[in-house]
Amino acid sequence: MGVYGRGRLLLTGIIGGTILAITSAGVLAAAPLPPRDPNQVVAQSSEAATLTKRELAAAVLFGCADSANTSAQRNMAAAGVGGIVLLGANPPANLATRLRSVGKAAPTKPGPLIASDEEGGTVQRLSRLIYPLPSAESMSSWSKSKLRSTARRYGNRMADLGIGMSLAPVADLRVPGSYLDDLNRAFSTSPARTGRAVKAWSAGLRRADVIPVVKHWPGHGHAADTHTTAARVPSYAQLRRADLKPFQRFMAATERPVVMVAHVQSKGLTAPGVPATQSAKAIRVLRDQAGPEAVIVTDSLSMAAATSARGLSESGAVVAALQAGVDWAMVCTSNIKPVINAVVAALRNGDLSRDQLETSLARIRALRG
Repeated sequence: MGVYGRGRLLLTGIIGGTILAITSAGVLAAAPLPPRDPNQVVAQSSEAATLTKRELAAAVLFGCADSANTSAQRNMAAAGVGGIVLLGANPPANLATRLRSVGKAAPTKPGPLIASDEEGGTVQRLSRLIYPLPSAESMSSWSKSKLRSTARRYGNRMADLGIGMSLAPVADLRVPGSYLDDLNRAFSTSPARTGRAVKAWSAGLRRADVIPVVKHWPGHGHAADTHTTAARVPSYAQLRRADLKPFQRFMAATERPVVMVAHVQSKGLTAPGVPATQSAKAIRVLRDQAGPEAVIVTDSLSMAAATSARGLSESGAVVAALQAGVDWAMVCTSNIKPVINAVVAALRNGDLSRDQLETSLARIRALRG
């Protein structure tokens, strides 16, 4: 058994079929899920109200560290971060034991949620410990049952290692000649085929008690490499006709979806020069689509499209994303403390709302039951 045992489902309440609705703003969005206790998030946020500013600031951050760098992971856990993404392609053979020590370093239990990029193909961190997965493009021809069973088996192995979240599947459309296409990271050029694969892969992970993170909203398929440069995608009106459909299919079928936002600009969705991760309008649109209990996480705010392309430091990019309304800000830095300090300062001077961060933390913690 992993740190996050398989005795319970982390995400439940799957709704069959794709149900879409038009919001008052004219945005195509997931239809409301069945009624739930309206006091649930409020009650959970009362726990967050007892935290210090520093504790709250750390809890809404997602750090990153090489899978072999246990010291860095322990330092992040000790700082109180809400999650840690494992990087690198050479995880140690005793990773499960090391991750247990990381959890013990946290000031509160169960410690940070451990995540890993496990798309398959060229983006798969744990292949040496588990086994290689084909690329998303290769798996697109598989049946739904094969996708679900493969994801479940792989997710079981992740859970055994103590990893409770997979930064996958990719819901972006495959655009021939694009950055993602060159790496075979997208399932298909077809919205329907992509949506089918995303939904099946996510369902398999959930059955293994591993949380799927669907990415990169509103669609990275047309974009350049945001690790190195600012990137544009088609207008929001065009994205709604195709690129957004796989995301909508997933969100309509999931009670508490976790959606990763890309550092892309889109006319009608973001202001000129502002990536979706730092756009209040974009995050409001996503919230309308995903629902009030969805967890919105950024792509790494250390990437150029979120920092140097905007003249921002990593800390500045994190504060801007939280101001825009994201729940969980991911930042891949070797020293998380200056980022925490920046969020604390923004809370103190009123640039960030404590109520907003408490609500975000309630959403994050609800993922783990």
